Amino acid sequence: MDTDDTALKKRSTIKRGLMHSIGSTLIVAIFLVATVLSWLASKESKKNMIGDLSVIGQIIANRSSTAMFFAEFSDKEAIQKNLESANFHPDIILICVFDRQGELYHYYTNRPSTSRCAQSQNYIDAMNVIDDGKIIRVRVPILHTEEHYGIVEIYANNQAANLAFLRFALVLGFTLAVALFVAYFIGGRLVTRRLGPLTQLFNTSQKIAASPYSNIRATKQSNDEIGDLVEVVNTILDNLQNDNAALMASESRFRVLAEHAPIGIFLKNHRMELEYINDRWCDISGLTKSQADAFLHNIDPKDANLYENVQERARSQMTPQVVEYGYTTPLGSRRILMEHIAPMADDNEGFRGFVGSLLDVTELKTAQMELEKLAFYDPLTDLPNRRFFRGHLELTIASAKKSNKKLAVMMTDLDDFKKINDTFGHDAGDRLLTLIGSRLKSAMTNIDVVSRMGGDEFMVLIKNVENSSHLEHKAQSVLNALNEKIEINGQLVEVGGSVGVAVYPNDAITYEELIRYADIALYNAKSRGGNRVSYYSSDLDKQIKDKMRMEQKLRKALDAGELEVFVQPIYDAQTREMYKGEALVRWFDKEDGYMRPDIFVALAEESGLIYDLGRIVLEKTCAFISNNREKLQSLGMYSIAVNLSARQFFSSQLLSSIRNMFIQYNIDPATVEFELTESMVMDDVNQAIGIMRAIRQLGCKLSIDDFGTGYSSLSYLKQFPINTLKIDRSFIKDIPEDKNDIEIACTIISMAHNMGLTVVAEGVETKEQWQFLRDQKCDHLQGFYFSKPLPTDEILQLDNVLLFSNDSSAN
Repeated sequence: MDTDDTALKKRSTIKRGLMHSIGSTLIVAIFLVATVLSWLASKESKKNMIGDLSVIGQIIANRSSTAMFFAEFSDKEAIQKNLESANFHPDIILICVFDRQGELYHYYTNRPSTSRCAQSQNYIDAMNVIDDGKIIRVRVPILHTEEHYGIVEIYANNQAANLAFLRFALVLGFTLAVALFVAYFIGGRLVTRRLGPLTQLFNTSQKIAASPYSNIRATKQSNDEIGDLVEVVNTILDNLQNDNAALMASESRFRVLAEHAPIGIFLKNHRMELEYINDRWCDISGLTKSQADAFLHNIDPKDANLYENVQERARSQMTPQVVEYGYTTPLGSRRILMEHIAPMADDNEGFRGFVGSLLDVTELKTAQMELEKLAFYDPLTDLPNRRFFRGHLELTIASAKKSNKKLAVMMTDLDDFKKINDTFGHDAGDRLLTLIGSRLKSAMTNIDVVSRMGGDEFMVLIKNVENSSHLEHKAQSVLNALNEKIEINGQLVEVGGSVGVAVYPNDAITYEELIRYADIALYNAKSRGGNRVSYYSSDLDKQIKDKMRMEQKLRKALDAGELEVFVQPIYDAQTREMYKGEALVRWFDKEDGYMRPDIFVALAEESGLIYDLGRIVLEKTCAFISNNREKLQSLGMYSIAVNLSARQFFSSQLLSSIRNMFIQYNIDPATVEFELTESMVMDDVNQAIGIMRAIRQLGCKLSIDDFGTGYSSLSYLKQFPINTLKIDRSFIKDIPEDKNDIEIACTIISMAHNMGLTVVAEGVETKEQWQFLRDQKCDHLQGFYFSKPLPTDEILQLDNVLLFSNDSSAN
């Protein structure tokens, strides 16, 4: 059967169905109407018959009452004539008359009938009707002047009414049948007409089915449901066309992307067969598209199971997976590949295969290894760095806890590393650190870990510490490696170092505590002169806690302004006239009383509080000079020296801070002198010289304090833009008994004068010291023999010339 016949059959079926529905509905409606109308007609016919019989019965009763009253019931002939008058009604078959006693008095009939009058009747006072279906009986009382004389009973045949009903029903049925035929014919034409848009939609749908994504659309011919259906169908077709266009564009973009992507792209079916690969996949694998099936054979055997397991996991869990594996190209090149696979599935067939990407991560993995090396290893020594050491130590602590074993952490650094850098240069320092790291590693076993933490600081992790002898042997090996002579630039140099040791779990159980306690032990070793091993103990911990306590107190004291500035006068050695003074900081704590300056100043330097401390000393000195300028000049104290710490001196804010202080207190820069220690300026000679020159340009004087205790050479000393040398008190205290101190003092005085510098001797405490220094032409003297440091208000009460109790003894 061709398409047109099929379409015709479908249209006929729809039409036939509609016509059957319409016809059935009409038939049911007509049947109901005919039944109701017939029933109503029958009821009306019977009602009319009963009405007629009632009227005839009443007439006969009225006539019979007169005849029976006047003829005294003997005029039957009159009654007979009266009854015959009802002969006109075709349905009356019998009339019976009963007297007042209810006995049959007379009857009349002119038609054969099976009905018979009863012999007697009961009394009735009103007309009544009896209907038994075939016969209707109407009983009427005979009254005259409201007196009862008898009963008239009329029998009528109901067959005529039934025949009339049958004729009516037949006529009505025929009429309705004709109407049904006409309605069915007209309805068929109307249905065919109404189905025209649907037929057109069907024909259009056939064309669309042959070309689903064409521009063919159905035409809307009506504004009813079929018209709405046409609009919906057209909208669906528009959406399908748009979706198809978008899909084709997306497919085109994907194809272009896949073909030109910088990564390999492939497609596998459910049998794990490659259905698609792009050119980049071929470049990465080294295989042509015809050789693609050999890909699996080139995966490293050790990674083959991993590759299969990842594919199986992706297929069973229906989740994307990533796998990294080794691969050898047909040319023998070793590669590391990374493959991303995503499973495809549908509701009907389930798993349909994989779509994936292939990347060559060989260079990335190489770079990653290099980055990991940079992240966890020191590039100079190739030793593990601080980050690696921390992670490894934490794991080792966890392992030692489970196995109930001990371990030790040793912290080391070189005692004179800065000196090596300054003397031989930083390149030589780097070679020294490399050699030290190699020696430390050689001195340890394979299970021990040697790490460079930064600068000249190294850490050693000793695992499985058996006993104290074992630990001491390890520590001595580390110390020997540090102290062994090293050849640098053709010279043998003995650097030396110190070692601090902390033990797990005796001393600490965490990484932070072990490192901190080892650092405390190292600090103790260095404070005791270096070149030794120090073990952490609770006493060391107490010292650190005391230091922290003092640091907190010092911080509060600085914030509260509790530190005071004392001034110690400096006198001319010959005239004993006051020449200048030195500002010295003093701290009297409410709880601990007098705090030693050498302790809290060193603590301030170490903790970074020296900036605030130095600022306070300078500010109070400037304020003292500003407020007492004339009095100080009358005393001969033309300037006051202020000590600078190393951190202050090399601070980038030093010069601006000094300049602002002078401006704030409006003082002459020449009234302030700055004292620097010999060792401090040697940390970075070139930078120190630049800073000193900048201070001199402000108008201030400079002096080198504690001269003779450092290791500066005369070549450096002559470059320093200084005004004064101060001989350290260690060379003064044993004069005149110690001949060496005498020679050193004389040499410094002579050398300073030859360089055009003035000389101040510190720590003069006896008359003999004063007389000796005066005789050696020392310029100025400072010490308890002349005056101890005094509060600023007491300085103002001094005389400008120092007088002794026995002045003649001074000659």
